[in-house]
Amino acid sequence: MLTQSEMLIRMLIALLIGLIIGYERSRNHKPAGIRTYSLVCIGATVFMMVSVYGLPNDLNNDFYGYRVDPFRVAAQIVTGIGFLGAGVIWKQGGNIRGLTTAANLWVTAGLGMAVGVGMYLLVLISVVCIFIALYSSPILCRLGLLKYPSCDVDDNPDED
Repeated sequence: MLTQSEMLIRMLIALLIGLIIGYERSRNHKPAGIRTYSLVCIGATVFMMVSVYGLPNDLNNDFYGYRVDPFRVAAQIVTGIGFLGAGVIWKQGGNIRGLTTAANLWVTAGLGMAVGVGMYLLVLISVVCIFIALYSSPILCRLGLLKYPSCDVDDNPDED
């Protein structure tokens, strides 16, 4: 069972991660921003903590005659966030927008899940990788190594 201070730490880390990633998306005027990312990360953290730590440890995978598998909740988080992500993908004529936002929501849920089970180093490494992924395309465009049909680097199709 988690202590109350550990629960508080995990929830604050989830909030911080959601705020950081959401801020980047809000700053770039994307459909999901600070509130959405914060809620996704916090929600995934809560679900993982309840799933993994919500039942007593001495159950030996049996709870009133039912087999207990705490990671079933994790699988459902992935599915649910996939559904949420599908809601931010828009097709406008021949253009599809929102794919990066959907992927970002999905990975933010994964970060919340990792926070929920206490994998802080994994979260830190993942956040760094996420920012490298989000900023690599504009940097490569500025260096002339990547070209989009649009000359405007800030409006390239990869940065939805």
